[in-house]
Amino acid sequence: MRDVIDEWATIAPGSRLDGLRALRPDVRAATQAYEDAIFNGESGLTSGERHAVAMHVAEMNGEAVMVAHHRARSGQSARLPALIAHAEMLTMRPDQATPEAIQALLAAGLSSRDVVMLSQLIAHVNYQTRLLAGLRLLEQTA
Repeated sequence: MRDVIDEWATIAPGSRLDGLRALRPDVRAATQAYEDAIFNGESGLTSGERHAVAMHVAEMNGEAVMVAHHRARSGQSARLPALIAHAEMLTMRPDQATPEAIQALLAAGLSSRDVVMLSQLIAHVNYQTRLLAGLRLLEQTA
């Protein structure tokens, strides 16, 4: 099974990295399943909002291929500044997460369920950027 990470990292079928990833098919499948759930699942966040936040997290992590992927699918909304501020806090300053940060999202019109989805999205995109960085390092050590 191939996933979005294979695509972004340009991992060729049968390559060394493909073989390494094949050692953990459960992780590869779960990573793709999570991607599908975050971006295609039911949510009070629009698809455009989800991709705009993902694009911003990818930008903060310097992942150009992910930025391009999400930019093509991103959209605008009145509450996007609050979503982006939360993404910046969780990505760059997670120690500053407070109940007030959650209140700011609720005040922007998110439900509690949407706050959880947003935080899961941010965590997932950060995970993907780190996975890509690790795969690149493995490729360089071949």
